[in-house]
Amino acid sequence: MKTVKRILTGATVFAFVLGGVISNPGFAQEGSDPSSIPPALPPVQSQGQTEYLTGGIGTDESEAILQAARAWPLVLELAQNGPTRAAYISDVSVTIKDGSGKIILDTITQGPFLLVRLAPGRYSLDASYESKTLHRDVNIGKAGSSRIVLLWPAPGKEGDSR
Repeated sequence: MKTVKRILTGATVFAFVLGGVISNPGFAQEGSDPSSIPPALPPVQSQGQTEYLTGGIGTDESEAILQAARAWPLVLELAQNGPTRAAYISDVSVTIKDGSGKIILDTITQGPFLLVRLAPGRYSLDASYESKTLHRDVNIGKAGSSRIVLLWPAPGKEGDSR
């Protein structure tokens, strides 16, 4: 008799809790309230052994990428000078070569950020936007993240941007 009473009590409590979850959106499953979901990162892609992600279109995605950036050995931020301030850019052709000159990543960005998982070592990076190529030599250490901001000159301006 005690076992039956425990089962009925448990079932009553379960029904009460379930009813509260269904009627109260604050207790609903994650995903039912779009404002409570952290923004999704763009998908991680691979090229050979190299993993990367690119994106950052919109404030939410940019913030998510910047939060995730600490876990990536190389972070590129891409912008172009403008009349009053720099603006983020996309569709930048990026090629990264290892110390022996072998291409380990050749991609076109889908936003102003490119995060790349690289082994420690020295790399050569070329990034092209509107027929202007910027070159950087990159040294990836065993810990931490290397963040490089590539800034192209304003349209019609010449000069080396850093």
